[in-house]
This record gives sequence, C-alpha cells and structure tokens, in this order.
Amino acid sequence: MIVADKAIEYVTFKAGDEYLGIEALYIHRVVEEVNVTPVPLVPTCYMGLMYYRGEVFGVVHAGSLLGNSEATVGETPRIIVLKWSNKKLALVPDHITGIWRVEDNKGGKASFRFQDYTVRIVTPEEIWEKVSGLSYGPHEV
Repeated sequence: MIVADKAIEYVTFKAGDEYLGIEALYIHRVVEEVNVTPVPLVPTCYMGLMYYRGEVFGVVHAGSLLGNSEATVGETPRIIVLKWSNKKLALVPDHITGIWRVEDNKGGKASFRFQDYTVRIVTPEEIWEKVSGLSYGPHEV
C-alpha cells in the first residue's frame, strides 16, 4: 500500500516584521536584476511595472503591503513572480528565507512554526484583494 504525501511546499519570505509563506504552486519564478518602471500616482507599496519574458507584471513591495513596513529595497532585490487563475503579480520581499515542506492539516492552518519564527500563510487572492483595495489617483499625492 502506498501512502500519499500530504505535505505542502511553501516559499517563505520576510515582509516587514513578520515571516510569510505562499504555496509554491503559485510561484512562477524568482527573478533578480529586472528593471522596474515606476508608475505615477500609485500607493507607496506599488513599485511599478516590470516586463519579464513577454509579460507585464505589477510589482508590489511585500513588506509595505503585507507587513506594515516602509518600502525599502536593496540594489538587486529578488522578485517573487506569482501566477494563478488569470491573474499575475510580482512581490518584492525584504528577504526570501527558503522553501519548506509542511504537513497538510486539510487547509486549516493559517500559520506554521519553523526554527525560531512563525510563518503566516497568505494566498495570492489575499494579496490581490489588498492590492485591489488600495487608493489610486491624484488625491493620494
């Protein structure tokens, strides 16, 4: 008898003061050295647009959007490119911590412990809802 593996892989990263994890099946790529073109009149967490392998992605600073921190980015940040359903988005975390396999508890977990920190699980839809709820336009300048 073969027992099915019930583990789920999460890409984990630091955003502001917390560690977050996104299920690895939503991660299209992790890229470096991509030009991000700034866009006027957008919230501070929205860093701009990037063109990658024939597609345009909105680029959002994960710490500013999800972790309540200032959008500070190093010279060559790693960018997590997400693709799911008919949506796509790029996240710039403060630091990518790794890929971890976690035993599944039928989707009931909102977080898991790894080493000395707790990783909060986020979904691409949660991130999309936060981005969609931001105020855009000249009234934000």
